[in-house]
Amino acid sequence: MVTAVVCTAFAAADDDAVFAVREAVRAAGIVLPDRPPHRPHLTLSAARVERDAVDEVTAVASAVAARHTPVPLLMSEVGRFGRAGALWLGPASSPALVALQHDVTSALAQRWPPAFGERSDPSGWVPHCTLATRVPKPQLRAVQDVVRASFEPFPATVVGLATILVGGRGDVGYAPLTG
Repeated sequence: MVTAVVCTAFAAADDDAVFAVREAVRAAGIVLPDRPPHRPHLTLSAARVERDAVDEVTAVASAVAARHTPVPLLMSEVGRFGRAGALWLGPASSPALVALQHDVTSALAQRWPPAFGERSDPSGWVPHCTLATRVPKPQLRAVQDVVRASFEPFPATVVGLATILVGGRGDVGYAPLTG
């Protein structure tokens, strides 16, 4: 079994903007690899599937992508999840993003149980792009404050859906939003 994640794919310039914010995290003293294993993204939903079903997950993602147009966002918040020691970048409220997440979640749930439980449930979903994980709790708030002090909100556009595997590297599938 693998965990297949359907997530947003941003325009290339937007990936660069996220990486620039990530550099501010590094400058605040957090050790990070040069590049994370996956593109900057917002996780929309995920399913635990047999390895040979990954192509089916990418097909579901492609079908959803065909129903949606690109989603403009404003990346406006630097947040944290204290228990996980995670620092993240989040978008301002977007009905189009919420609709996309709901569609992905519903489409996957028709075939497989959700992998992330209530974290993928549309009623409790927190859209976020992870900048760093496992930040020691005593440093987390201070790093968040440092990054917030230099952060300038920026526009970003969701241009596609990527399918990635937890523990993997890179996309195993990609579908542009063309609806």
